[in-house]
This record gives sequence, structure tokens and C-alpha cells, in this order.
Amino acid sequence: MGNIVRQVIHEWNPYGLLPEAPIDEFDSEIEKVVQSLTVASTVEELAKSIQEIFSSNFGEPFRYEGCFIAAKKIWEYSIEDKSLPANIEIVSLTHENAYHSRNLLCGFNNSSSNGVDTKAASIEELEQSGQVIKRILDTDLAICYLAKFESHYAGFIICSWGISVSNGHPILRIDGLYVASEFRNKGIAKALMNHVIDLANEKKATRIQLDTDADNIPASSLYVSFGFEKIYGKEVYMLFCS
Repeated sequence: MGNIVRQVIHEWNPYGLLPEAPIDEFDSEIEKVVQSLTVASTVEELAKSIQEIFSSNFGEPFRYEGCFIAAKKIWEYSIEDKSLPANIEIVSLTHENAYHSRNLLCGFNNSSSNGVDTKAASIEELEQSGQVIKRILDTDLAICYLAKFESHYAGFIICSWGISVSNGHPILRIDGLYVASEFRNKGIAKALMNHVIDLANEKKATRIQLDTDADNIPASSLYVSFGFEKIYGKEVYMLFCS
């Protein structure tokens, strides 16, 4: 929900402060709007709350018309967001569900660069995936969430924290996102993305970043739909350690 409000407020850009102002310029107002959204019963009520919040915080009357346009967008987007299937549940990766997650990790490693699963997992690959999951759980460097669909483990997203040298705020890196082929087109990837975007906003992250294969069109389309932008002029360098 916070992601929706943030997107609309930043697009609206009250007082024209962005992009010159810090990216967290409206964070306190956004937090209050999110709270108002949980209790408002109509768009008009939400618009009045937005008007009161910005008028109070900036010390001058704010026009209702602009507040109503923003409220209407938030209201419509929030209804769409709530339309995600109720049978999707996001849970943390734990030692208790690690065994059931092995197939997902195998699927991720066995999928081609365009996201298509290429083969079923072998017993050896399942055992190797179990060892990888144990290493992930034993380190404090990674955050991993699983998506359950009708009690089946259907997908995962794994992230790690970095730091922005320019402003000292956290950066959330998405290291992997995968949904098993039989569970695709059910809103699962969207639910996982929303979950980590809310986490990034909660931790006051300055940005979320990721990389994907150039021919993975489904993944690229998903990221663009969330507002991710391709950064031109950047190259990825890796040094593989022994």
C-alpha cells in the first residue's frame, strides 16, 4: 500500500519540489496518507485527509482539486492492488520450509536466460539446492521470501542490503526472483515485488536495484511496470573468488 501512495505522490509532486529535493521529501506525508487510506470510506474523505496533511505540514492552505485527483488515483490503484488472489501468502524462508523450497531454487537455476524452465530437477540438483538454502539461512547477508499459492510453494524472491555512498541510505538489491512455471500469470511475482518494495520503503531505502538478462522479456516487462528504469552507460563487472 505504501508503494502505491508513494508512486502517486511523487507523480503529483506537490509544490514542484522534486526532483531537486531529496527523494524522501514527502515521506512523513506519505506515511500519514497511508494511515488515512486504511480508515477512509470514500475518495472524498481521502482527498480531504490529503488536503489537511499537506496544508498542516507545509503551513499553507492546499487546493482541494489537486488532492482529489491524487486521492482518486490512490483509491483506484489500491483497489487493483487488493485484487491480488487471496490465496497468495508471502512467508519468510526458514529452516522449517527449506526442504519444500528446493524445487524452486532448482527451477531458478535450470531456467534459461529468457525465464523458460529447461528441465526437471534431478536428485543431485535437489540435494545441492538444499545445501545452498542452508548457506542462505546461515548468513545474515540475505533476505528471502517465499510465495505460497493454495498451500503450494510457488515462487521466491531473494534480496540483500547495500549502502548508498552518496547519501548513506540503504539500497535493496534484488538478487533473484522466480515463479514456478505452473504458477505463472497468477499475480505471484507481483505479490513478491510488492512485498520487498514495502520493505525498502519501511527501511527508508534510497532505491531498489537489480539486473536481468537482456532477453528476459517477461522479467523486464514486470520491472518496468513497477517503475524501474534501465540505467544506460552502466556496465556490470564481476570478479569470481575461489
